[in-house]
Amino acid sequence: MEPNFQIVSGIQMLRRLHFFEFEDLDWIPPTIRDGVTDFLEFAVVKTPLYDGIAPLLSDSISRSRANRVVDLCSGGGGAWSRLYETCLPSGLNVTLTDLYPNQAAFERAATASADRVTGRVESVDATRVDDSLPGFRTLFSSFHHFRPEGARAVLVDAVESGSPIAVFESTQRHLLLLLYMLFVPVIVLLVTPFIRPFRLSRLVFTYLLPIIPLMVAFDGFVSCLRTYTVEELESMVASLPSNDFDWQVGLSRIGSLPVGVTYLIGSPRQAEGDSCNRVTDAVA
Repeated sequence: MEPNFQIVSGIQMLRRLHFFEFEDLDWIPPTIRDGVTDFLEFAVVKTPLYDGIAPLLSDSISRSRANRVVDLCSGGGGAWSRLYETCLPSGLNVTLTDLYPNQAAFERAATASADRVTGRVESVDATRVDDSLPGFRTLFSSFHHFRPEGARAVLVDAVESGSPIAVFESTQRHLLLLLYMLFVPVIVLLVTPFIRPFRLSRLVFTYLLPIIPLMVAFDGFVSCLRTYTVEELESMVASLPSNDFDWQVGLSRIGSLPVGVTYLIGSPRQAEGDSCNRVTDAVA
């Protein structure tokens, strides 16, 4: 029997498994879905999860000369709620979008950022972004939601519209992160009283009926198994139609840990260069 792991960048990784996540299901009640995205937003805002890639993102946005950032699959918009001050050039704003928009979270982001980060109330499909949303596209911890053909479609749509795109994934198919997910329900139970704004429904579905903590843990575990490796992202870029984009693919490690944030950045070429530049194991 073929082993269920592979060696990637010197790290033993499980093979990709595209199982379902509850957050993707359209029948999940908005109250529960928003409870999950509210926790994820809180976790991103309160931790330096994406701080290591901030210089890379800031430089990419500045060089792109885009007139705004369009964040796809935003969830609660947590990443930009923390990064907008360090990564946005002066005068540039972020538009948060999602297939299932969390309007309350978008409004909180707008208030906290003095309207530099605002949300779009209409549903937005990342594989077919409306022409009314030009700009530098970003995806934080959401690219794994797409099967390979869907993920490739996200990149093709960006290329065909001439839109720079940056993908960042904080999960990996690594045993260390899978073990961490076992403790996530406890973390949700501990931090829920500090998540704002206060919602009685959040307390009910966290403590009385612990749907939110179990759903966060289950989806987090599956997210790890779904996440693309650097090598898989490189293969995906190589399979795109001929284009004039420059691509960077790499892993920004979190300190001395063997895990980190995987990234893929593509921008229309402004100078001569290779069609795909691999940057692996960059230290955050």
